[in-house]
Amino acid sequence: MLVSHDIDEALKLGDHIAVFRQGRIVQCASPDELLAKPANEFVGSFVGQDRTLKRLLLVSAGDVTDQQPTLTVRESTSAAEAFATMDDHDIRAITVVDNAGKPLGFVKRREARNAAGRCADLLHPFRITGKAEDNLRVVLSKLYESNTSWMPIVDEEGRYNGEISQDYIADYLSSGRTRRVLNIHSDA
Repeated sequence: MLVSHDIDEALKLGDHIAVFRQGRIVQCASPDELLAKPANEFVGSFVGQDRTLKRLLLVSAGDVTDQQPTLTVRESTSAAEAFATMDDHDIRAITVVDNAGKPLGFVKRREARNAAGRCADLLHPFRITGKAEDNLRVVLSKLYESNTSWMPIVDEEGRYNGEISQDYIADYLSSGRTRRVLNIHSDA
């Protein structure tokens, strides 16, 4: 147990944080839940107006990709089939994976429209990838450094875990979802 008046220190070190006011606990929660859902105005003020940005260090890319649909095609998939998938789901690009599920690149919807051949013929390599365990601060940094709006996220073996975008991050952070709510938080 650690007693601190420094919320940043508590967020870094604590598994659970109890916020006291006048000798009573007003909220006890995981760091992510405390930032995502302050119990009242006092707690919100204590954790700070930048609480959403503080969550960038607590939420992993995998937490966000787990909430998104995962659509992929293979190199051998026809351009027409890839286009139909992108058109059905109203997406601008689709990830191409190999037989082991590792991302090879992506195909653009506008290029697949009326194209003959396979996805391998239209493949654009990824400039960057992220890891499922990367926190959102690292992910956003990579996105901004490469001046791109989305990238694939891979697991420990390099297999495609999903994609992450600036919009997906904003949606996740503004939704109030937390790791605990998603049953990802471990009390071990």
